[in-house]
Amino acid sequence: MELDDDFVISVSDLSIVYRGRAKKLIGRGKIREVKALNKISFHIKKGELVAVLGKNGSGKTTLLGAIGGYFRPESGTVNTRGRVYTLKGANPGLVPHLSPRENIRMMSQIYGVSNQEREEFEKQVEEFCDLGEAYDRDFSSLSTGMAGRVGFGFTTSLTPEILLMDETLGVGDVEFRKKAEKKAMEFMEKGETILLSTHSLNLAKTMCQRGLVLDKGELVFDGPSEDAVDYYLKEIIK
Repeated sequence: MELDDDFVISVSDLSIVYRGRAKKLIGRGKIREVKALNKISFHIKKGELVAVLGKNGSGKTTLLGAIGGYFRPESGTVNTRGRVYTLKGANPGLVPHLSPRENIRMMSQIYGVSNQEREEFEKQVEEFCDLGEAYDRDFSSLSTGMAGRVGFGFTTSLTPEILLMDETLGVGDVEFRKKAEKKAMEFMEKGETILLSTHSLNLAKTMCQRGLVLDKGELVFDGPSEDAVDYYLKEIIK
C-alpha cells in the first residue's frame, strides 16, 4: 500500500512471528513460534505525537522495531515517509570505553553527517548534554541520566522526521527527562512525528495527543491519549 499524502506511517494487517528451537528436554529441537504482533493496522499523520501503551510483552518494542525496519513482517505491510530513527532506552549504540565527545564524532560519521555540518552538529549535541568535564570521560563512567543526555542529544540532533522512542523518556534523572521532554515538544512544534512507547501514563496524557494500546500482540484501542490511558487502566491493568 502506498502512503496517502496525509500520512507518514501506515501499518496494515501487520503480523510478526518469532521462531526459535525449544530447549526443554521434551520437544527439544522443535521450532517454536510466538506471534508477537497479530494483524495490526493504523495510520499516523505528520506532526502527531503518539503514545504506545501496554504491559511488558504486549508487543510495543516489536511494533517500533517493525516501523524502524528491524523486523521482517510475517504478513502485512509497514510504510513510512521521511527519515526514521529509533532510540531504545537512552543509548543508540555508543561505545563504553570512548568519551561522549569521541562517540559523537564517530557516530556522526557513521550516520552520514557531512563534513561541512559536522562541527555544528557536534557543538549542538555537546550543548544539549551540558556535562562539563564529564563530556571527556569514558561513557561507561557516566550516570544513567548523564548517559541518557548523550544518546538522546545525538539521535534528536540527526533531525529525524519520524522519531521512535522506546522507554527513552522514562530513564535517567529528573533534569534529563525535562530536557528530553522539551526537545520532544520542539520536534512536534516543527511538525515532526513521534511514537513514544512508555509505561508512564502521566507522560502519555500530558505529552501525547493520541494513544495506541497493545495487549498480547493485538491493537485493542486507538484514540485520544486520555481515553487510551483510561482504557489501559480499566481493561488491561484491572
